[in-house]
This record gives sequence, C-alpha cells and structure tokens, in this order.
Amino acid sequence: RPFPLRLKMANTIDWDSLKKKLPTEKTAEQKAQRSQIFAQFDPNGNGYLSLAEVDRGCRDVLGLDEIFGNKRVIMRAFQAAKQVHEANGGVSKHGADFIEKVEFRLFLVYLRMYLEVWQMFDRIDTG
Repeated sequence: RPFPLRLKMANTIDWDSLKKKLPTEKTAEQKAQRSQIFAQFDPNGNGYLSLAEVDRGCRDVLGLDEIFGNKRVIMRAFQAAKQVHEANGGVSKHGADFIEKVEFRLFLVYLRMYLEVWQMFDRIDTG
C-alpha cells in the first residue's frame, strides 16, 4: 500500500453535525458565519490562509477531529478551491500556496465532498 496509515472513519462521522459546522450556502447568514470562521482560521489576520492554518482551523475552530486525522482530505479540498478560483480567471494576491477569503466557501464545499468520497471508499475497501 502506498499509504501505510489507514483511517477507519466510516462509522465515526456525524453528518448532521458536520453540515452545521460547514456554512456553505450562499445566504447572508451563512456568509456571516463563514467570515467569522475565516477570521478564526486566520490567527495573524493577514487575510489569507496557509494549508497549516486550514489544518489547525479544522481541528481547533470547527472541532472536526475526524477530518484533522485525514490530511489528504484537507489537502485535496485546499488544492481544489485554489484551482477553481484560478480557472475562473481569479488572480491570487498572495500566491498559489494560500486560500483567500473568496475561495473559503469553495474550500468548505470541497472539504465535505472529499470526506464523503473518502468514506465511500473506506466502506468498500476490504483489503
């Protein structure tokens, strides 16, 4: 196996709780929640997030221990959010290694999606 660390998480994710923690809708209320969460993820207040800040934020701010233990889900969501913004003509002011506030909602959407995919594969992988 290329990845010796195998996380069994199929039965540990509370999807209802996860949905409440990830404000991904485009409503004013959820946009305000995202702004608050982004500010908490950004401890130095520079307006952009590194992968390390996002990783810590998932654990410390959102309390997503099940995701924090799976770095690949966080990393894939981080990369996907950056790529969509760039593909739509967005130009990052801070370089390709950071997520800006405009990309944060996409990051949360991808975080949920990649976790769902990870769980599906985890359930069917018996090897």
